[in-house]
Amino acid sequence: MKVYSKVVEVRTYGPMELHPITSILKETLHESDIKNGIVWISVEGATPALCLLRRGIEKRFLSYIARLIPFTGWNHGNAYAHLISTLVSTNKAIPIINGELLLNPDEEVYVLETRSVYNHVRKIAIEIHGN
Repeated sequence: MKVYSKVVEVRTYGPMELHPITSILKETLHESDIKNGIVWISVEGATPALCLLRRGIEKRFLSYIARLIPFTGWNHGNAYAHLISTLVSTNKAIPIINGELLLNPDEEVYVLETRSVYNHVRKIAIEIHGN
């Protein structure tokens, strides 16, 4: 079994903005020359999240999250960001079959920037295991 690891940086802004990374994952998979296995993705930090969403529902997803965890009313300024990150998740695993990520054609992997930041650099660890 081969293992291929890479850390990429994605510039984000927020709050509650989705940044697509599927093309980065596909490019990294191509570099790895692994045809069957699994790709593990993890975003560094306590406030970002990784989402796998069908294209076209992004606004509804963000609206739902905002209703579930409001931005105001917390004792600490960005407590909402920590809660969103915890509930949505900071990592994902996606199967690889015949050199392709096992995603529907209309699915996208996103980094969700939850904080009010501009031009923030998020590190994403990508590790691919397989043959």
